[in-house]
Amino acid sequence: MNKKSFLKISFTFIIFFINKMIFATTIEKKILFSAYLKGINLAKAEGQIKIEPNILELYFAAHTVGVFSLISEWKQNLSINALLINNKLKSQQYKSDDSRGNKKGHMYLSFKNEIPKIVSAQPDPRENDRREKINKKLLKNTIDPISGVLNIGLDGNCNNKEIIFDGKRRYIINASLIEKEIIKQNHFFTENFNSIKCVFSIKKLEGYTEKEKKRYPSNGYIWYKEVSKDLFFPAKIAIETRWGEFLCLIKEKELKNESNSL
Repeated sequence: MNKKSFLKISFTFIIFFINKMIFATTIEKKILFSAYLKGINLAKAEGQIKIEPNILELYFAAHTVGVFSLISEWKQNLSINALLINNKLKSQQYKSDDSRGNKKGHMYLSFKNEIPKIVSAQPDPRENDRREKINKKLLKNTIDPISGVLNIGLDGNCNNKEIIFDGKRRYIINASLIEKEIIKQNHFFTENFNSIKCVFSIKKLEGYTEKEKKRYPSNGYIWYKEVSKDLFFPAKIAIETRWGEFLCLIKEKELKNESNSL
């Protein structure tokens, strides 16, 4: 073996080893959300994300704030568990508990088999005659809505399609990359940072009520920020709704020193 071949093989091995070490590292961060409707603070959320080798766990608790909390005392606790394989998430579990005043509901889904299963739901969408029936066979290899949004830009590409099942509805999110963009420091972000801007559209397939078909948005924009080598998370989401622009800002903090990383 000549010197050039040896160096090439050695370099390839080193790169392979470094990549393995990167994805063998545990990432654990606190995440903060702040949502706005027509520029007015609508809701806040706080939670945690943990990425271990081949596993991603995320949970957060959200609630309305300000004037919106007077109109609707809404709260939601949400958690997901997903496998991380080749920079793609495969849903394992999705749990959502929400309340509006004294009215409570939940949706627990298992994605451990090819076809997801409703473990428990209140109210149960399968008992709602206003909803379109969903063909179970078409639910094969669908993922939960949070994993779907993460998957769109997880690898920094954004030219992706995700088929989502949220327990009630099946839909497709199609996304494509627009451009790189610097998100400026503001009241939420402590410094400027680089991002990729993506446009997405939602194709509503099954499980919707007629009212949901009319009310639910069909497109929007997502900005992703690189949080680790070749790993991107949402930092900003903008959707035009019938009530005005919905804007969600997202940042993470290190758990140890609580310093802003955005």
